[in-house]
Amino acid sequence: MRSAVIYSDIFLKHDLPTHPENALRLKYFMEPVGELQLPVIPPKQVSYELLKTIHSENYIQDVLIACRENAPGFFDPDTYYNSYTCDAALTAAGACELGVELLSSGEFEAVFCAVRPPGHHAERDRAMGFCIFNNVAVAAVKALSLGAKRVFIVDFDAHHGNGTQHAFYSTPEVFYFSTHQFPFYPGTGSERENNSHVLNVPLREGSGDSTFKRVYSITFREALRSFSPDVVLVSAGYDLHRDDPLTGLNVTDEGVRAVVEQVVEGAKEVGAPLLFTLEGGYNLNALKRCSRITFETLLSG
Repeated sequence: MRSAVIYSDIFLKHDLPTHPENALRLKYFMEPVGELQLPVIPPKQVSYELLKTIHSENYIQDVLIACRENAPGFFDPDTYYNSYTCDAALTAAGACELGVELLSSGEFEAVFCAVRPPGHHAERDRAMGFCIFNNVAVAAVKALSLGAKRVFIVDFDAHHGNGTQHAFYSTPEVFYFSTHQFPFYPGTGSERENNSHVLNVPLREGSGDSTFKRVYSITFREALRSFSPDVVLVSAGYDLHRDDPLTGLNVTDEGVRAVVEQVVEGAKEVGAPLLFTLEGGYNLNALKRCSRITFETLLSG
């Protein structure tokens, strides 16, 4: 697939070295990008009007003021900020906006937004779980604004994307599919929350490769085929890996490759371009291997 990466060094400046979600994550993740000679495109900051479709204006202003006047600090016990965080978060969302534009133009078939801070926990009016703005939700609204009739979001992070689900729970044009450890942070994502366009597949700790291969080769592919989207967006959280220090899903490199292959093959089957955005993944060496697996799969797809 014709693939590109969107990246900026601004994402490294949002940093707290003692925190699991720190700048080293992205440094390790980007190493295979250079080795595989993928094109790297600089992002822009997100359109303010677009961001307001996902987050309240009061919340956006609170983030701006905190970074400008009160940094460093914490939005919640898990989510830190410094004086660069607002620029990094606005640019992370803007990377996803630009990625959708590139896919819509036909220039690329797949775009990976290698961004920080992550986004899928961010709610309309609050930061949560390391996330400031909901990057994948911004991408979904942008895709709809450019003429997509149906947008499919697949989230394989070990934590349920509560913010993404809430953003589109009453929007049938956006399908949200999530596999995640359950019960687990943030406490959402049970099957009771499913509807016609939300499909949560909660998984027990230790589920491993066989479970993920089955879910992604059957349940995911059937949902994608049935919805027949115009674009596929991926919340790529590599904390499903068995080496991750924060989770327990026990998925190996082989299992990660199987998941990514099913996502790529499924998108090809329905004729939809792909946008990935980085979410979790907190073991640096595992994250680097997952990066290589993902980009090798995209390049061979």
